[in-house]
Amino acid sequence: MFNKTLFIIFLGMMISFKTFATTFQVMPLDQLIEESSSGAEVELKSKKTFMNKVGMIMTDFSFKVTDGYNISESDMNGDLITITMSGGSLNGVTSYIDGAPEFAVGEKSFLLLKKIESKLYLSNFTMGKYKIEESDGQTYYVSSVFPYDSDLGRVKKDRMVDLMKMKFKVTRAPEPDSFRPAGIKTLEKTLAPRGDVYEERKPAQVDDSEDSKAQGVCVAMWAFLALFSISGVTIWWKLKKGVSV
Repeated sequence: MFNKTLFIIFLGMMISFKTFATTFQVMPLDQLIEESSSGAEVELKSKKTFMNKVGMIMTDFSFKVTDGYNISESDMNGDLITITMSGGSLNGVTSYIDGAPEFAVGEKSFLLLKKIESKLYLSNFTMGKYKIEESDGQTYYVSSVFPYDSDLGRVKKDRMVDLMKMKFKVTRAPEPDSFRPAGIKTLEKTLAPRGDVYEERKPAQVDDSEDSKAQGVCVAMWAFLALFSISGVTIWWKLKKGVSV
């Protein structure tokens, strides 16, 4: 028998909770970093939920950056970066993705980020979030997805920083200036000192000297004479044997 009450309850649950499933695959830590474009140790300062133009519920998370790696000034608003992710609660409707990262205001974490069309996103979704733990005088970054994995689960901060520097070929920090927010470690590639002059070299295969041109003509002539001689001998041999040419 059709139960109208149960059907209404079920329909209400389907409308109020849009659920999507996410699966994750273990990958080496260096690969996870290789697929990122930057990283940052952050603290969540605020979040704002809204509905985008196509009717999806989204949330803007604004993080204060305490340590940044390959974070450019264009990525920041003062000392904050903003990451937009799908999901959230708005006007009594909750939308979420199963396995999506969770953030609480005031929470500190380390994020691996990916820039796409000038916007920052978590690299590899929730796998880009690491919780920060202190133990035995050491700071650890703990994976939100695979906390017990021997490689990427519980990473010493020093190791993570070294891997970030290796990924972005960091060799020095720039001179401080008033524009850069205090406390931000912007790491840059070392550039050649100003004033260095680099000689423009031609490809190794190219030699425009007169001697090389003459030598090339001579080689071509000898090659032509050799082919002509071989053809002549072949024709003479066929005529001797009575073979038509």
